Amino acid sequence: MHLHADCSNLHQKVRMQLRVYLTLSICFLCISIHAIEAVQGHSVYYLPDPIYNGRINPYMEFYWQVNPKTLHFNTNEKKEILARIQVEVSITNDTGRVIKEDQYIYQTRPCANVQELETMNILELKRYFLTPGVMKMSLKLTDLNDTANHYTAFDTFTVKPTPEGPFYGSTELIDTFYVSDVKSPFRKHGMQYIPMCEPFFDTYKGEIAYYNELYHLERVNKIEFPLIQSVYISKKQSQEPSGSLLKIDTINSADYKYVTGKFDISKLPSGNYYLNIMLGSKNHKAICSSSIFFQRLNKYKNTEEIKAQKVALDTGLEKVTFVDLGKTFLAKFTLIQVTGILKMLLPLTDVTATQTIEAFLKKPDDMYMRYFIYNYFTNIDVKKPEKAWKEYSEKVKEVNRMFSKGGKIGYETERGFMFLRYGAPSEIITAAHEKGALPYEIWQYNTLKDMTGKTVANAVMLFYKTTDSDFDYRLLHTNINGEIHNGGWRNFLFNVNDATGDNASSKAEQYIGNK
Repeated sequence: MHLHADCSNLHQKVRMQLRVYLTLSICFLCISIHAIEAVQGHSVYYLPDPIYNGRINPYMEFYWQVNPKTLHFNTNEKKEILARIQVEVSITNDTGRVIKEDQYIYQTRPCANVQELETMNILELKRYFLTPGVMKMSLKLTDLNDTANHYTAFDTFTVKPTPEGPFYGSTELIDTFYVSDVKSPFRKHGMQYIPMCEPFFDTYKGEIAYYNELYHLERVNKIEFPLIQSVYISKKQSQEPSGSLLKIDTINSADYKYVTGKFDISKLPSGNYYLNIMLGSKNHKAICSSSIFFQRLNKYKNTEEIKAQKVALDTGLEKVTFVDLGKTFLAKFTLIQVTGILKMLLPLTDVTATQTIEAFLKKPDDMYMRYFIYNYFTNIDVKKPEKAWKEYSEKVKEVNRMFSKGGKIGYETERGFMFLRYGAPSEIITAAHEKGALPYEIWQYNTLKDMTGKTVANAVMLFYKTTDSDFDYRLLHTNINGEIHNGGWRNFLFNVNDATGDNASSKAEQYIGNK
């Protein structure tokens, strides 16, 4: 049975965290990416054998997540925008015997407009029964709207034979969990457990949540009870806890089946860590344990250090400069103006920085917001960050003059956003009164640099008005990697009920065609 879920159908959103790890300790040993951006993870648990009483068999929870901006979307006859992904999973053992092969098509939740695609979260979870031994696994995702757009990953891991005594399954890092009766692949024990597909926690993810299962507890001698279970975070595997990040529980009976919880890691400095779960007898004799590696990127160790105006904080991952903000160009701005500056930076930011800004907009923090802006422009011009800000603010003013419409300021319009991100187009083609079509505008770039720094030739953007009376244009389609591709743009642009329109000779067909 095909198990899949679009996270928008659940009560919580899964954060898209597509980053390059700073160490090579992740499971996947060989990854080749053409264009689709994806991350994946897996955990191994056990279920009772349906035939042999007392035996339990291993199975894998395998989950992957895709950045929707790296897919090519199309539009069906109902004007629903969607993408289809060919999924191919293969699992073999070390002798080459096929344990599982799975092929299916994953279809995204239909969206009514391009704007809905920006908030779409694509997360899939499948379960596969395994056998003990060395497992070799491959995953291939192919965009069916552009078969050259794909993602391939290979993994090798070991499934140990079922131990005779008590043992834990895999510790799984959880993005969020909550009580829910909704039927989904993520539901266990009356809860929705949404997995994290990569063990990375940035500054604004201040909690780490976890899940694991405990087996064969009935095989512990009763004189060992009550058992002591410790969950803690350490710098090295199974060593002493880091600070107060430790929880101890007493287990009084063999009915205990799973462990779940979370830690506040908002003050945990940047670095490599392990989350450990250990079980011991009442006399502190070790019984079993499980550990999982994760990384933390925390720009700010604590508020007191920042207020003390430390000259610099070296996290080991990146260097962030702290200064007396009262002596910088930001001192004259109010909190409302600082919020506006953050919005102005959105066209220039990558996925991680965008998430940071969005977190600030939801929960403003005046001091951290100002440091974010200051460090952003310091990275552009370390000696004269104010000069870098003034140069960018002039571009914003130009965009505001060009695109402010209907009470909406220019940099918040979709044309203004793309102008700030990619600069002025080589040519703008406007078709305000073309027969059989809604008003539209084409931006043609001879060359531009995409968000990865790659030069793109003959790039196009198609903007349109959703009605003849709409006050501004909305982005409908681009052929730029990292931006939304809507191969079904014609279904939105052309009025199929207008027999007088000659779509084949339209400017849109002339400049865009099948790009």
